[in-house]
This record gives sequence, structure tokens and C-alpha cells, in this order.
Amino acid sequence: MTPISRFYGGFLKKRIEKMRNVFLATFLFLIVTIIFTPLLIRRGISFLSEETLEAVLLLVQVSVAWNVFQLYEEVVRKREKEIEKLEKEYQGREKELLETFAYLGKVNVQMSLVKNFLQKLKAPANKHEVKDYISEILKMALSLSKKDWITLRIIHAGRHQTVSEYWFTSSSGVKTKEIRVGNKELLEMARDKKHCGGHGYCVVASTGSNALGLKTFLVFEKNDVDREILEFLAAAVNQCEIIYTLFELRHSR
Repeated sequence: MTPISRFYGGFLKKRIEKMRNVFLATFLFLIVTIIFTPLLIRRGISFLSEETLEAVLLLVQVSVAWNVFQLYEEVVRKREKEIEKLEKEYQGREKELLETFAYLGKVNVQMSLVKNFLQKLKAPANKHEVKDYISEILKMALSLSKKDWITLRIIHAGRHQTVSEYWFTSSSGVKTKEIRVGNKELLEMARDKKHCGGHGYCVVASTGSNALGLKTFLVFEKNDVDREILEFLAAAVNQCEIIYTLFELRHSR
């Protein structure tokens, strides 16, 4: 079992445990009310006969309990399908990343380094781990593409707003604040399937995250890049998007 598979199991288990606790608390409350219903009726809270009111209340309480249970099962099924879909998406992108590295033998990429990194990869527990994982991928991308700078920008596709951004540079002399890239232009380039814009930079876009409505872009300075390197960058931006999506799904409320 891979680290990411173990995460999916733990992630799903925690979600189901939370929902189960809510269900049990609700069910316990209903049981208590059922037990005390006869006592309340005998105290005179009734304009009907005791037997009729008791039967009506018990029927309502059992009906509520059944509906709560049905809702619990529906939420669990929905969560399982969501996790299964995301797991398949992750596995496809992980395979894509490994296949891309296989093409890069001519630039002396060590497969053992990549495999070790992927084996250590797990769903990030906090934002610091998200940054570490993404920085490691950006570091490899910068080294292979021989760029001075590279940035990963995650955008909400519907609102055109930057959700998060990560920079990696070849030296401290690179002034990232002077590099301006508009979200609208990035989304238009992705829509028109354009690789390079007119402002001195190129873009590789992710396939997009349906779970959160995100679109991720790898932006770097404009110059020649081999086809194999572009394939790696495409795999890298998808990998970064998956890491970020896993973190957000795990910590969403």
C-alpha cells in the first residue's frame, strides 16, 4: 500500500467517525426522549388520551431516527465516491509523473531520487508541509528547465482570484515582486491553449480540480524548453494541484 493510499484510508475513516459520532449523539437523544415520553404524558402534557399521544410521539421519534440514519448513510456513500474519484485522479497523475521522468534520462535525472521523493509523499498535515512538497517539485522543475525563476499559482477558476502562490528562484538576486502576471491572462491562455504570452513568460496549466473549482498554473520566463521538459512541467503542475487539493479537502469543514 502506497503512502497516499494509507492517507485515503485514514482520511475517510476520520470523516466517517465524525459523522458517526453526530449520528450516535442524535440517536441517543432520541432514545432518551422515547424513554421519558410516558413520564411527560402522565404529567398531563396532553389534550389527547395518554395512549394516543404516546403512540404519536413514539412514531415521530422513530421516524426521525430512521431519517437521521438514512442521511448518515447517504453522506458516507457520497464521501466514499468523492475519495475514490480523487484517488483515481491522483494515481493517474502519479503515473504520468513517473513516465515523464523516464523520458528524461538524457539530462541525467536519477529515477531513484524521484521514487524516494514520491514514496515519502503523503497528504500534508499542515500548510508548512504543503509548501515543502510543492517547493521540492518546483526545485526539480527549475533545475530541469534551467530557468532563473518559476512560480506556481493556484486560481479559483470561477472568481479569478489567487488562492495561493509559491515561488522558487535560482538565486536571491531574482526580484519576484517585479514579475507581474495577471490571473485573467493566465485563464485566457489556458482557454486558448496558448503556451507563451506576450509579456516574457510561458505557462503550463493543470487539468483543473473539479473538487474545489481550482486551476493551477506553472509560470516561468520565456525561452526555449525541450518537449520532454514541458511534459515533466505539465506532470509537475498537476502533482502540485493534487497535493494542495488533498490538504484543502482534509481540513475543510
